Amino acid sequence: MSPKKKSVEHANQVRLVGRLSVEPEAVMLPSGDEIVTTRLVVQRPSPPAGVPAPRRVDTVTCTAWGPAQRRSLRVLDEGDTVEITGALRRRFWRSGAGPGQSTFEIEVESANLKARRPPPTPKKRPAAATQPRADPSSDRRLVLVGGEVAHQ
Repeated sequence: MSPKKKSVEHANQVRLVGRLSVEPEAVMLPSGDEIVTTRLVVQRPSPPAGVPAPRRVDTVTCTAWGPAQRRSLRVLDEGDTVEITGALRRRFWRSGAGPGQSTFEIEVESANLKARRPPPTPKKRPAAATQPRADPSSDRRLVLVGGEVAHQ
């Protein structure tokens, strides 16, 4: 007896939450199509407790083809935490007379901001740098004069 064949529906759905590592950029393809592309850094799950290992990440290229999807990426900034949904695609292209190339990327269906990048913290200056010098004439410089070093 053969088992009854069931129709199994294939699925290609991706949901990623991570940090944008680059500003979304509009790119004009040789075909005349415009796309907006960015890269998303997604943390891998933490290693099991007691296993000393660095936290690893994956960097994934995300590309928006449709007008609404391009707009949703353009409003995001580098460093923002976002949720991207879409499908995994393999894109092929040829560059010059060389062999064809391909890459896997996420074709963006939606991009939603989860958290803005925190503003940069101002760097503290050393105390000496904020105080004016007592006597600028006390600074000494070395100057090359006729092949000899002279103090000024």
